Amino acid sequence: MSPVAHHEVERKYEVPEGTQARIDWSGLQGFTVAAEPVEHRMEAVYYDTADMALGRRMVALRRRRGGADDGWHIKFQEASARRELQFPLLRTPDRMPAAVRRLLAGLTHGEPLVPIATLRTVRRVLMISDEGGTEVAEVAADDVEAVDERSGTERSWSEWEVELVDGSVPEERQQEIFDAVEEAVFAAGGVPSASRAKIARALGEDDAAGDEPAGRGSAPRKQDGKNGKSTKSGKTGKNGKSTRSGTGVLRTVLSELAERLVLWDFKVRLDLPDAVHQMRVTSRSLRSVLKAAAPFFEGDAADDLYVRLRALARALSVARDAEVAAELLPARVEELDGLVGPEAATALQRSAREEAEAASATVRRHVTSKQHLQLLADVQAFAADPPLTEACAGLSAREVSDAMVRRAVRKVVRVAERGAAAEESGTETDAAHRLEHLHTVRKAVKRVRYVEAALGRAGFRPGKSLRRAAADAEDYQDSLGRVMDSAVVEGWLARSAQALNGSEEDRYAVGVLHGAEKVHLHTGVTGGSDVVEVLLKQLRQDLS
Repeated sequence: MSPVAHHEVERKYEVPEGTQARIDWSGLQGFTVAAEPVEHRMEAVYYDTADMALGRRMVALRRRRGGADDGWHIKFQEASARRELQFPLLRTPDRMPAAVRRLLAGLTHGEPLVPIATLRTVRRVLMISDEGGTEVAEVAADDVEAVDERSGTERSWSEWEVELVDGSVPEERQQEIFDAVEEAVFAAGGVPSASRAKIARALGEDDAAGDEPAGRGSAPRKQDGKNGKSTKSGKTGKNGKSTRSGTGVLRTVLSELAERLVLWDFKVRLDLPDAVHQMRVTSRSLRSVLKAAAPFFEGDAADDLYVRLRALARALSVARDAEVAAELLPARVEELDGLVGPEAATALQRSAREEAEAASATVRRHVTSKQHLQLLADVQAFAADPPLTEACAGLSAREVSDAMVRRAVRKVVRVAERGAAAEESGTETDAAHRLEHLHTVRKAVKRVRYVEAALGRAGFRPGKSLRRAAADAEDYQDSLGRVMDSAVVEGWLARSAQALNGSEEDRYAVGVLHGAEKVHLHTGVTGGSDVVEVLLKQLRQDLS
């Protein structure tokens, strides 16, 4: 069952009672409004787990009947707008489609999804068209009666929504439409709504909302109990220094990464752009933190989790490498300035895209396995209650942050020194061994970046010299990364050459591209040793 995807761009308004009859739609510049509204009577039942696993992550699941979009809807937040997936009702309308359960399995950890609220809405819709007669938006006046199924509490309200018909139009065009509508709505006394969603209102989450609309994507700020001033996460002492403990660092960092892993798992299931890459980055970030903080964990649980996360990263790597090859191939063709004909280039690029799509589909099958779901659950459980040592509890947040970054930086120094020693002695200096050394150094450099970034997102900063070391390591990551990307493309072209059964033109194109990529790779590997030498010198200075 394939869902219908919808990019939802809308704004909500509170309007005085009786406003609909008083609004003058005739003054909309460049737009016209339908003379009469179309009325719909809808019922929406919202579902979640007992601990509100979906709601905590700004994901909503509902079954709607009535109106123009009967079915099961999954709504979730992206950076610029809300997205919605729509699944048709089954023959038994109350039965949830298996495809819906699979998409949400990583978020719910297999917990039952039960009704949490029922909303009955009378909606009156006016369509807005542009000068050419194309419908561009709808204005919906909603009268809502809701029941919180958890407590039986009943709530009712009225609100207006303006939603674009096509949420993918350029932002400038979106603003033109909203500006025209809002001029009429505001003139009649309407104001932006402080409610973020109907389900939040139905559950009473908006009951304490203030007069100001909540900022989109903004996180709640904690309040200092003594003076009411907002602070960053954690408390601040009289001298302005953080009083957070060393254990607080790891609990916070691990919880943030565990949550990111679950959310990227969800987006991988949705096949969203860059999701596989970001899930792999998150799994590597978790592993980097586990290694950097290894002295602070008791028992074998952290090591066991590290091994399982490494297996996940390997499963994701095949798809990511295929994505890299597909992304870089057009630029490689362009660099050859016409040596590869357009038909051959198109055929190769299509082959690369198909391979990337197939690899991504394999990942989506992998994340539905019981082993993967158990890994997500175990990561969450570990983050919620990590087995920390007494020594960690006795350290400050700064001391633990410093220890983690220092350990990661020293790892870079060790692997770089091994490569430098091999270069100096003349052993293992063939292209394959040099490439492997560069790969090992780059992995260590990325560990520094992941650890420092995870600490930063959680509000923790190591000391100045260690921040400088982390910045120096990151400066060289791109140079090493270009070498590894070249190795991925070269490998793809080599396999393509072996498997090619196409025309002479295709064979020629692959041969030309492969030869050019081998030159790319040789140049990168040769210069990579110099890059590592400079990096090693810089990190030694930072740590001295």
